[in-house]
Amino acid sequence: MNKAFYIIGIVFAIIFFFVCGFYIADVNSARSLEILSSYSSYDSYSSYSYGSGIAESLTEEAGMISIFFFLSFMVIDLLGLMKVKTKTTKVMAIIGLAISALFLLWDFAMISSPGSMSFDEVGMGFLLYCFIMLAFCIVGLVQSVQYAKMLKTGVTAGNSESDILDS
Repeated sequence: MNKAFYIIGIVFAIIFFFVCGFYIADVNSARSLEILSSYSSYDSYSSYSYGSGIAESLTEEAGMISIFFFLSFMVIDLLGLMKVKTKTTKVMAIIGLAISALFLLWDFAMISSPGSMSFDEVGMGFLLYCFIMLAFCIVGLVQSVQYAKMLKTGVTAGNSESDILDS
């Protein structure tokens, strides 16, 4: 059961990577449009800003989507912490929860003031988070498969504690 969650985590990390890339490019172009529209000529239409608020609304939208991914990775880490009883999985789950909590706070800071902190500035950190969670989910999947094999062969509880961290 937990193997399926780690596979879903791998897929979510890849999807979140592309979502971040899309929103980074989109918010960057919206901010560029806002800057360039402020230098327009002084004709009858110059009082209207063509790009006002687009970057802020895209930043809020990207932040709301990011919350879903952060919370799903936190659930995957919690399930890995509860279901798989190896040292590596426990350590990776605790580190993953801490990193996810930090990025969730960063996301809330971005959502609270999208004019000050836009997604094209924060998105590079979120891309790093995608790579970290991809690596953690791959390690979790490997550990989950090894733990299932140990349970299937009937290894005692004392031997089931040995894993990558013991070598």
